[in-house]
Amino acid sequence: MSKPSFGLNIVNHALIRKVRSEHRLPAVSLDPHRWTALVILLTGAFLPPLDFLIVNVALPSIREDLHASASTMQLIISGYATTYAVMLITGGRLGDLYGRRNVFLTGMLAFVGASALCGFAWSTAVLVFGRILQGFAAAIVAPQALASINAIFPEHEKSRALSFYAMTFGVASMTGLFLGGALIALDIFGLGWRAIFLINLPVIAIAAPSALIVLRENRSEHASKLDIGGAVLIAFALFALLTPLIEGREYGGRSGR
Repeated sequence: MSKPSFGLNIVNHALIRKVRSEHRLPAVSLDPHRWTALVILLTGAFLPPLDFLIVNVALPSIREDLHASASTMQLIISGYATTYAVMLITGGRLGDLYGRRNVFLTGMLAFVGASALCGFAWSTAVLVFGRILQGFAAAIVAPQALASINAIFPEHEKSRALSFYAMTFGVASMTGLFLGGALIALDIFGLGWRAIFLINLPVIAIAAPSALIVLRENRSEHASKLDIGGAVLIAFALFALLTPLIEGREYGGRSGR
């Protein structure tokens, strides 16, 4: 479980370096609400790593409740992580082209919809599909948070703001494990493991309207066009590689049976 988490950290650090080097925008008037906006943006950056880690604690409960196989448990994790990693750059391009506030809000709404689907999943297939949608939505939200921070803060404040952004991932790592265990132990409203997904709903219900009010629209002056075909091909290639490796263990692929 730690290898995908390490991979997500590599992707996030690479994205920080990319944004710093590519998203140099002309000077604009300072946003008086930029520190309030930072809290909202960090909420969006906090949810993707949180939802990757919080599920690890719930896997035994999910397996027992949905009678899931070991390979399905792997897909619940890898489906999210793979989609997130594959679509992250494309998510950044969407913000450059169509405006980061608009895409951030769209991603948040998609994330809350995917979280609801996971929380009310009636089968393992629905849960895996919901996790893939969650990974896609997370890949839309995360780059908008980072690029917006880079756009709205002046140079003398940017390092401080980015340090808060980097700190968010460490906080999410610690919170995910603790919060996941607490929600399952408390069994709020008899939801059990479903609460780890449904907890996103009230958070986004507050963050999304706040983003609509507080965030300024911004976009890249020299946005690169989308490579939809390339992103789709990479996604299919990775899933075609991962699915047999995971499912093969269930059917004795590694033992030669």
